[in-house]
Amino acid sequence: MGYRRIIAQHYGILAIGFLAAFSGNLGQTFLVGFFQPAISASFSLTSGQFGIAYSLVTLISGCLIFFIGPKLDWWPARRFATFVVCGMALGILLLTLSPWAVLALMGFGLIRFCGQGMFVHMGTTIAARRIVQARGSALALVTLAIPLGEAILPSGIASALHVWSWREIWWGALAVLLLVWIPALLFYRNWPPPSQKRPSKSDTSQKNPSTPTPRPLREARFWRLSLMMLSVAIVNTGIFVFQADMIDEFNATPSTFAIGFALAAAGRVAGSLVAGRMVDRLGPALMGRLYLLPLLAGLVLAVILQNEWGILAYMLLSGIVTGMQEPTVTSLLIQFWGSEHLGRLRSIFVAGMVFSSGLAPATFGLLLDAGITFTSILMLMIAMVIIGFVLAWGPLTQSLHAQRNN
Repeated sequence: MGYRRIIAQHYGILAIGFLAAFSGNLGQTFLVGFFQPAISASFSLTSGQFGIAYSLVTLISGCLIFFIGPKLDWWPARRFATFVVCGMALGILLLTLSPWAVLALMGFGLIRFCGQGMFVHMGTTIAARRIVQARGSALALVTLAIPLGEAILPSGIASALHVWSWREIWWGALAVLLLVWIPALLFYRNWPPPSQKRPSKSDTSQKNPSTPTPRPLREARFWRLSLMMLSVAIVNTGIFVFQADMIDEFNATPSTFAIGFALAAAGRVAGSLVAGRMVDRLGPALMGRLYLLPLLAGLVLAVILQNEWGILAYMLLSGIVTGMQEPTVTSLLIQFWGSEHLGRLRSIFVAGMVFSSGLAPATFGLLLDAGITFTSILMLMIAMVIIGFVLAWGPLTQSLHAQRNN
């Protein structure tokens, strides 16, 4: 099934999923970073204090995702969407209206929780659950909203900061958010139903023994897959946060990363569209073996070249692998544990991604403080990706054999 036909048949749910993923850009690191100087100045925070607060709220949001994300399996999707929109609105209001730093940081945490976590989780889950026969392609279309936001929002925010205060920009974002979501919540009727009733001990042990709740955290194959699934978040977050150190060591200019982010956005679009079709045609197990190769190639080129061309090559290839990740990983989770509990499964994955984005900067920073060069850190990242690939090989091979036998 081609993309045009998928859009024609499922335009409503794709639009909701795309809107949710695009709304999630409000809590992504690339956008929040634009407001760091203004927020720090408003609440008399040093860069170090802001960094600690940023890591803290990111880790807390990861914990919340782990517990709240599974509710999408038994809550009506409209109710879940209302909860996320209200959470984002409350977060923006707390951040912009509170005179106290603690309440403002709570609002900042809600923005991260709803943006980086719940909006994207919701958009991809409802699309994957509703569109079964072309799941990979549907996920690719929905997640195009993220590189679109990366392409247009930073320049728009940078220009707006010359005209309006940071608070006024957030109020404008809130107005647009409500203007779009309120009609969607009131008038869209084709929301997917819950995939199951709220689980209980009696349901698990007696009433529904044929479809037990999956517990991937208790399975060895999940842990063997985990490093592969989280490698992209670990490497990208560390490099993006400490891009200045990479620029200095590679004798590049600050504009190199500006160009690199544009290349990454283009690569993400291409990677998402290609991976969506390949997942549908080849299956997620085979794609699981392939999708980290661009990341590995980008790291190797950066280590070999150690100049601005190495940075640009890495950014393009990292964009491709980031685009490939969502269709591949979500389809893998479904192949291993089924779609009935997809909210639970994706919440575990998203929580892991958020934890990685919170811990990676600390790891990179400690290594740099210890005097380890950025090139050596990249070599450690290459080793980590290879280890993740080796650990995942067994479960992926078993899944591939099962797919072929079916």
